[in-house]
Amino acid sequence: MRERVRGKHRGGAFSPRVQQIAPGPGLTAPLAQRNVRPSIWAALIVPGGSQVQIRPLLSAFAASLIVFTPCHALAQTQAQPDDSVSVRERPRPEYDPLGLRFGSFTANASLDLGATSTDNLFAQPSGSEQDDIVYTVSPNVQLKSDWSRHALEVQAGARFTNHQDFSSEDANSHYVRAVGRLDVGTRTSISATAGFAHEVEPRTDPDSPVTLDPVEYDRTEASLNAQHTFNRFRVSGGVARTEYSFDGSQSFRDNEETVARGRLDAELTPRIGVLLQGTADERDYDRDVPFDLDSSGRTVLAGVTINFTDLMRGEFSVGQFSRDYDDPGIGTVDGLAASGDLDWYITRLTTLHFSARRNAESVVGGGTGAPFVETSYGAHVDHELLRNVILSAGVQAGKREYDKVIDREDDFVYGEVGADYIVNRRVALRARYNFDQVDSTGLNAYRDYEVKAFSLGVTLRL
Repeated sequence: MRERVRGKHRGGAFSPRVQQIAPGPGLTAPLAQRNVRPSIWAALIVPGGSQVQIRPLLSAFAASLIVFTPCHALAQTQAQPDDSVSVRERPRPEYDPLGLRFGSFTANASLDLGATSTDNLFAQPSGSEQDDIVYTVSPNVQLKSDWSRHALEVQAGARFTNHQDFSSEDANSHYVRAVGRLDVGTRTSISATAGFAHEVEPRTDPDSPVTLDPVEYDRTEASLNAQHTFNRFRVSGGVARTEYSFDGSQSFRDNEETVARGRLDAELTPRIGVLLQGTADERDYDRDVPFDLDSSGRTVLAGVTINFTDLMRGEFSVGQFSRDYDDPGIGTVDGLAASGDLDWYITRLTTLHFSARRNAESVVGGGTGAPFVETSYGAHVDHELLRNVILSAGVQAGKREYDKVIDREDDFVYGEVGADYIVNRRVALRARYNFDQVDSTGLNAYRDYEVKAFSLGVTLRL
């Protein structure tokens, strides 16, 4: 997934840096579920601009859904999918790979081959664009237990890139990750995660430095979580630690973060519930350049959960965030926090996902080393045209407000349309069109850019 070094890896509603290590190029989430921007990583398991361009793009997709309405009955006659499962998550026994059995474990592997044509490889302002074709090879393997109690899963993978014209942009990434769950009785569970990833910062990151070579870094993560359910209440909590180590001249960006969070869910009715969530974290940079960004943050959220299983599921919460920086020139950044996710099962064959976030972040990058408040909102739709043909479209927009130290404001829009064709258990095809636009204003504006890319790929599955 296209990841931002800061603000992309915190878990929870307002700590996106501590979310689990991304399972590599094969498991990208829908666009509206991503915290900042759409993925440039190709989907393996289910293969996954300007403001003027967005409207005709989405209008064309909406029109295509109308055109495909007559096929609705056809797809339903092939299978009767579960109403409460999204199109992407729905099992397809006749197309899902079987994997290999090793005792009580199942191994799944895939090899993704892709080609992407981009009109602005370096995400440069208008007039300075350079186009290129990028070829990718992405192997991925997963070993998962099928025990009746407890669980263990190990994932590993890599991504190798080759540029047709700019070989200096070739950079490889890899990851390994383990997740375990211990069931203590029927109401209590303890889970742990540990992982390591070598990653590459995308050129489209709005704060990526203008360097000759891509910025590479290592990410190490570990977390421990527990959950207990009693009567109509569920209590959960955990701690996590994430470390970033940058290569070469970017080593001044090395940092680490420790997070603790807790949450209480109460069921008012089988369909409605309430939640209370608190998060506290500490961020430490190895070097205070260009500012001392060491900080401590707190976020409190309260909201509701809904579970109309045959129609929609989701949660909405609001609260307050506050972050205190060691640098007296920055002081405290605080404000309204908000978080929301909603899956709407419009029909058995169409799922619409909405998301919204508001959070305080900070990034040491090529354009700034200052805190900002980010607000984003988006929508993503998946439509099952046939049992093995999925159409998708998504858009995400928002704003980054740098209201401390520097005068800068970024407006961003990202989107994608695509189609997946699952040929059989072993082969899946995909096509994607992505656009990515950022407009930066203010005295310290960094750069404006617009990137359009079209990709084709094939996935071979075990």
